[in-house]
This record gives sequence, C-alpha cells and structure tokens, in this order.
Amino acid sequence: MRDKAKTSGGKPPSILRDIQGRALALMLFLAAVQTVTAQESAATRERRAANAAAAEATVTINEQFLNSFLTAMFDNLSEPSMPLTMGGAQSTPQCPSEIHLKREVNGTRTAVHFENGKIVGSLAFAGAYSASLMGCIEFTGWADADVNLDYDASRHALVARFQVRDIHLNNTPAILNGPLLGMVQGTIDRRYNPVELFTLEKLSTRVDIQPAGGALQLRAKEVRSEVTPSAVTLHIIYEFVKG
Repeated sequence: MRDKAKTSGGKPPSILRDIQGRALALMLFLAAVQTVTAQESAATRERRAANAAAAEATVTINEQFLNSFLTAMFDNLSEPSMPLTMGGAQSTPQCPSEIHLKREVNGTRTAVHFENGKIVGSLAFAGAYSASLMGCIEFTGWADADVNLDYDASRHALVARFQVRDIHLNNTPAILNGPLLGMVQGTIDRRYNPVELFTLEKLSTRVDIQPAGGALQLRAKEVRSEVTPSAVTLHIIYEFVKG
C-alpha cells in the first residue's frame, strides 16, 4: 500500500502537487517581470526620443541672393504686372488700368533689405489708371513695402505676405496716392497674398544608402524663419523614416 501511495519518482502526490504549483507561480512571476521590463524599456525609449535634440537644418539667404534673384527676373522674364480694377478704375484698349514692376524709376531701384528684424523693399513701378471723371492718367513712382514670413500650418508651407506701406508718385497729383495704394494692396490681397514660398513636401527628400540596403526619407515637419540684420535664416525640422 505504501508503494501505491507514491509516484514513480518516490514522492507522495501531495508533495508533487506542491512542487508543480510553486513552479507554475515562478513561471507566472517571471512572465510578469518580463512584461513590465518590456513596457519600461518602451517607455524609456520614448522618453529618450522625446528628449533627443530635433534634427534641424538651416538655410541662410542674404540680401545679395534676393537682389540677384530680382535682377535675373528682369533679365530673363517679363515685367510683373497687376490689373487695377478697384475703386472705380476702368480698363480700355487705349488705357489699360494696370501697374508694372520696373527695375528702376528715376533713380529708385527695385530691391530688398533686412531692417530691424523685417524684410523691407522699394518697388519701382509704372502704369496707367483710367477713371471716368479724370480720363487716362499715366504714372510712375516707387512704393515702400514689407514682406512678412510665417509658417502656415494649414498649408504646411512657409508663406510670405506683402504689405504696401506708402506710394510715391512722380509728376502726378498727390490726391491719387491714397486710391492707388488701396487698389494695389487690394489686388495683392485678393490675387497673391499669401504667397507660398516653400512647402514641406518640397523641402523633403529621399537619400539612397546602398551599403545599408535601403533609403531614408528626410521628411520636413516644420519650418520657421528668422530675419537678422544681414540675412534671413530658415530653420527646417526633419524626421528620418525608412524610405
């Protein structure tokens, strides 16, 4: 009877069940420790990624670059023009109501400058204004303008907004300054502002790394601008993902 009460290993069933229960408890404890360790490792990785410095690239553009761009525009393309169709202006074949950006008028040259953390410019122009009571008035002059740069999250783009501050006319009644300023700014706001300069898609690129057997996508996430006394700097934040 004593032999029947024992297992083939020579231990009573109660002792065997106790050993098996302890082994199962130990297995469950080790599994829980592994789960917690894995979770802590993931959290640690997330904290490390959050605390890591952002991958940032900077592009610096000086006044010479922008003014060389304007020179190339006048040398290779047509003069930019805008219709003047507000404030009672009319356009006829004999007198089209429009304004043209000129390279230079009476010694004032179209150019941009960096000033007090802003981009400012002088815009030389010529045009005509047809009004029913005054007839066709041809004019030349120059304007003071500000260029404001902002990141537009809805467009995922760096945009520019042009603001004309003042208009100076040559040999033309000063009474036209106000109406012409309003028409020019209204046309810019309706047809051009804001102007998309760089979209995040255009700032992104792909780099093939053949020795590593793949590619990385340099994905632009945000861009901000900083205007200094001598240049404008674009700060581009990137993330790197598998291409």
